[in-house]
Amino acid sequence: AREAAEAMGRGLRQSVSASGGHVPVKAARELHDRLMAPGDVRPSDVVDVVHALARLIEVEELRYERLVGDSGGSHRAGYAIGRILSLVQDDVSGVDVVSKFCLDALTTPSTPPKAQAAGLRLLCAVVSVTGFQFPL
Repeated sequence: AREAAEAMGRGLRQSVSASGGHVPVKAARELHDRLMAPGDVRPSDVVDVVHALARLIEVEELRYERLVGDSGGSHRAGYAIGRILSLVQDDVSGVDVVSKFCLDALTTPSTPPKAQAAGLRLLCAVVSVTGFQFPL
């Protein structure tokens, strides 16, 4: 019975997207890399990339909630949303996307309103999923 339950759980996790969650994670990695690589993205494109990453988090969280039915659980690690959050929150260089494009955008007075709005949307997406567990 336990093996059947584990197999069913694996099947559910893989059904999060058509390719087992790899497509949204790959898209998130590409967006992340565009944001974090200096010179790879024009300043005018940063806002669009931040909005796209926020949208991806919003969509994957909805997919997770519909599949699992648990918006408050901490079992996201095996799903695309967990891998995307890990990518966005943690960066080896010590500068993560949330700090660089959300907190900095919101605390720097010279940041244009469009960039602040994008940063706020991404921050809200991350915080709504993590339940305010992200260290601000």
